[in-house]
Amino acid sequence: MRRLMAVAFVFLVPLFESAGLGAMARAQDAAVFLAGTAKDCPGCNLAGASLKRRNLTGANLAGANLAGASFHRSVLRGANLSGADLTGANFNKTDLIQADFSNAKLNSAMFFEADASRANFARADLTEAMLGSIRLLNGNLDRANLTEADLSGAQLNDASLANATLNGASLLQARMLRTNLRGVVAENVDFTSANLRDANLNGALLRESIFYLADFGNVDLSGANLSRAILRSANMGDTKQTGTVFTGAMMPDNTIHP
Repeated sequence: MRRLMAVAFVFLVPLFESAGLGAMARAQDAAVFLAGTAKDCPGCNLAGASLKRRNLTGANLAGANLAGASFHRSVLRGANLSGADLTGANFNKTDLIQADFSNAKLNSAMFFEADASRANFARADLTEAMLGSIRLLNGNLDRANLTEADLSGAQLNDASLANATLNGASLLQARMLRTNLRGVVAENVDFTSANLRDANLNGALLRESIFYLADFGNVDLSGANLSRAILRSANMGDTKQTGTVFTGAMMPDNTIHP
C-alpha cells in the first residue's frame, strides 16, 4: 500500500507542478496583453478588462474570459474570439469586420453602431444582446441564439441567420435585403417597417410576429408559419406562399385569415 502511495506521489507531483506553472504562465500572458505589448491571449482571464480604443486587428482571444470587458471604439478586424465568454461586454462603435465570434457567449453584450460586416457569429449565444444599428452585412449568424435581442435599425443585407432563434427579438426598421432566414424560429418578433425584400423565409416559424408596414417583396415564404401574425399594411407582392400558414393572421388589408 505504501509503495502504491509513493508511486502515485511520484506521478502526481509533476502534474500539480505543471498545472501551477501553466496558471502562472497564463497570468503572465494576461499581464503582457493588458500592458498592450501583445495582441494574443487565448484562454486568458481578462474579465472586466478595459480595452477601449485598442488596435487588436487579427488578435487571438479564443476561449478567453472577457465577461464585462469594454472594447468601445476598438479595432478587432479579423480577430479570433471563438468560444470566448463575452457576457455583458461592450462593443459599441467597434470595428469587428470579419471577426470570429462562433460559439461565443455574448449574453447582454452591447454592439450599438458596431461594424460586424462579414463577421462569424455562428452558434453564438446573443440572448438579450443590444445590437441596435449594427452593420452585419454578409454576416454569419447561423444557429445563433438571439432570443429577446435588440436589432432595431440593424443592417443585415445578405446575412445568413439560417435556423437561428429570434423569439421575442426586435427587428424594428431593420434592413434585411436578401437575408437568409431559412428555418428561423422567430415567434413574437417585432419586424415593424423592416425591409425583407428578396429574403428567404422558407420553413420559418413566425407565429404572432408583427410585420406592420414591412416589405416582403419577392420573399420566399414557402412552408413558413405566420399564424396570428400581424401583416397589416405589409407589402406582400410577388411572395412565394406554397404551403404557407396564415391561420388567424391579420392580413395586409386588415382582414383576419380563417
